[in-house]
Amino acid sequence: MKSKRRKEDVLNEFRRSELITSARRVFGAHGFANATMEAIAREADVAKGTVYLYYDSKRAIYEAAWRASMEELEALVKARVESAGSLQAAIAAFVEARVQFFFARQDFFRMYVEEIGARVGAPKGRRTLCGTMIDRQTRIMEKLVAAAVARGEIRPVDPAATALAVFDMTRGLVARHLLAQQPNDAARDVAFLTDLIWTGLKPARRKPTS
Repeated sequence: MKSKRRKEDVLNEFRRSELITSARRVFGAHGFANATMEAIAREADVAKGTVYLYYDSKRAIYEAAWRASMEELEALVKARVESAGSLQAAIAAFVEARVQFFFARQDFFRMYVEEIGARVGAPKGRRTLCGTMIDRQTRIMEKLVAAAVARGEIRPVDPAATALAVFDMTRGLVARHLLAQQPNDAARDVAFLTDLIWTGLKPARRKPTS
């Protein structure tokens, strides 16, 4: 029989979740360099010492917020694409899931973009938790593309390069919507992007022989 969770454990889990949500808002609004533990404490409506009880540094709470959000996104994307019956449907599910997730968590999207920028300027070969989790999500699409190439469902493309292209285009779509002064039709743009990607991947039609 499962033992009941202690009240203290439930409270600690709730407090960590609240702190992570507050940290995500602060990092999203100010970036890592300008965010402070004081600002996170104010956002969470707790004393700064309370934050340090759970996370001993700004880097620690940043990585906790990053990990929690990326794990949530990864689980959502995997569930959507695994229920798709074809690569075309999987691409649509992949793009739609990421767009919906980032629209709902715009503070995390700003963290995500900042982290991508930091990776570009980082020393070659340096690995971080954040970078590893980005690569894990890239591989979801990479494996789908590789399997579709092997089945002859799409033309022979580089799976890794294709996965990165899908990521970049999806990120660009989210950024354009968030920067737009007027609301755009997200569903229409997701359908357009999916069709654009699929058009570039599907095998060329064979000309009928005379």
